[in-house]
Amino acid sequence: MSTSRLRRQMLRLGGLAGLAGLSGCASLPFVGTLGFRLRNYTTDAYDARVQIRLYGQTAFDRTYRLPAADPADPHVLTETDAVSNVPSGATYTCSLFLDGVKARSIETTADCTDRESQQMDEEVDIDIGFGGDGGVEMADTEC
Repeated sequence: MSTSRLRRQMLRLGGLAGLAGLSGCASLPFVGTLGFRLRNYTTDAYDARVQIRLYGQTAFDRTYRLPAADPADPHVLTETDAVSNVPSGATYTCSLFLDGVKARSIETTADCTDRESQQMDEEVDIDIGFGGDGGVEMADTEC
């Protein structure tokens, strides 16, 4: 077999392998951003740590100094892009620690992607002291 013929066959095989690899890209799941809104309705200030775990790995971990609420309105902290490129169907865990103590966790599935009119695709609402009870409530986006 001549060198030029062998070279053409190798290029053909490489091109076919490249096409096969690219064709698989069409089957990738939709991806989106994961964020949260942290609201403090209480008259207490906290060191609030939010941790998000994706596929068993820590994808986001940050501590904020969360001021006390104004009597008329809660203090709201929004993180619109805590984790990006979250595949649709991925399970994640969001945990809140207040002053170093785990207050609440939620495990849920990323099912909201490409919500163009929203700031974030998948959203976790975290409310501290809503309704005056001092407890912590967490809920994910309903699509």
